Amino acid sequence: MNYILVVENSSELISNEIKISHEPWYRKNVYKWISYDLGNTIYSMVVVSLVFLPLLQILYFERDGDGDSAINNANFAFSTVLLIGNLILASISPFLGAYADQLKRRNGLLIRISILCITFMAALVVSAFTKSIIVILLIFFFANMFYQLGLIVYDSMLPFITDRDKVATVSGTGVAIGYFGSFIGIGLGFALSPIFGDFIIRPSEGVFELGYIPYMFPVGALLFLLFALPILTLREKDREMLPKKNDELFEEVKNNAIDTAKEIFNYRSMFIFLIGWLIYVDAANTVIAYMTPIVQIGLEFGDSGPVLIVLGIGIIGAVVFTYPVGKYIDKNGPKKGLTLITIFWVTALIIAFFTNYELANGTKTPEWLVYIFPVLVGPALGGGWVVQRQYVTELSPPSKVGNYFGFANIFGRISAAIGPFIWAATILGLNQGAGFTIEMATRMGLVFIGSIMLIGYFIIMRVDDVHEIYLKGGRAKGDGTWVDENNEVIYQSAK
Repeated sequence: MNYILVVENSSELISNEIKISHEPWYRKNVYKWISYDLGNTIYSMVVVSLVFLPLLQILYFERDGDGDSAINNANFAFSTVLLIGNLILASISPFLGAYADQLKRRNGLLIRISILCITFMAALVVSAFTKSIIVILLIFFFANMFYQLGLIVYDSMLPFITDRDKVATVSGTGVAIGYFGSFIGIGLGFALSPIFGDFIIRPSEGVFELGYIPYMFPVGALLFLLFALPILTLREKDREMLPKKNDELFEEVKNNAIDTAKEIFNYRSMFIFLIGWLIYVDAANTVIAYMTPIVQIGLEFGDSGPVLIVLGIGIIGAVVFTYPVGKYIDKNGPKKGLTLITIFWVTALIIAFFTNYELANGTKTPEWLVYIFPVLVGPALGGGWVVQRQYVTELSPPSKVGNYFGFANIFGRISAAIGPFIWAATILGLNQGAGFTIEMATRMGLVFIGSIMLIGYFIIMRVDDVHEIYLKGGRAKGDGTWVDENNEVIYQSAK
């Protein structure tokens, strides 16, 4: 499978040192940067979270005529594409990030990558006319790759569009506005359903209806384009560039990655955290990636309406509750914060499992429970990223925070690659091996996800709790010791 990466002209100079000239901060810059955030969130909601996996399930059913095999085949096809894409991204993202960091202007590179993403996203409309699963998977692969590559370039622009003391505020505002992109994606579903019909998946009844799915892609792509275009005129701060060749930059990034890896593998707390976090976030991301089939198939709602409402409630929960969760973590540290969000996750998964559940006496638990568990999922997911950032910040030497975050992101890519594959194998094993119906196998998958999450949680609990030391000015050296402002050792990690 060929991989295409659009970059600036290779003759463009890049640098080994960047000196920022302090020009005035332009408020319009932030509006344009945030507008792009809103646009690309439409992609992630429409394609990844909402309709692409159901599209595959319906196409496999139309090909094979069997509901259980359609679900299992779609799960494996979806997970395989994500596995390949994320492994490629894990290997190239540090180099693209380093390259983007040193371009004079990055909005040209970003818009080219985004146009490719938008084009492939719109091209998924062919699912209304062709039943070629291979063609549709290839289109999705390239759309998702360019989406992820665009995020790398987009994130690298932040320090150069606003003042240093406003970076965190702008970043947080971008996240908040980005949620409106999710609402737009959900709103498209409600708007298109009366026109083209709902998409419905009821495996036990043999009902698989495509509905409005194909038309979500071009409409969503158009909206993504409209919100992305303002970034064309975004003005970054001027930087004095010292020339450096591309091959020298490649060698520097490679050596830096190797050195950081060696250091982390010998740094007990950071290594344990990354292993635990890989397992923990794998479970969390899998719940989000498979939310549509969990509600439609596992909880047996069938129609897309409840899925749209559940996703909307989850987003509202994240908007309302992530900030107070963040304040709690600021005060009490990431270790206690992780315990709090784990309670959220486990409670949410238990509620989800027993939603619309048939009891021994033949009655079912209330359907309205489906609208309770996403209230907890929202802040659990948002709080998880706060926990990750806080752990990495407290455990990283100040001069290497960027390197450590980069390595943590690589672990995140690996987690995103293997999580869907593990889910697909679990559902197949429960369905074909243990003999559960595909609905019950999907519901039982929640138990498996919760177990995986708890394993990651208990691993992370072994990490040194240095929050109080951090608040008092202590800083990690990267060898298991923390020092004060006079470079005196104030804490030594247990071996």
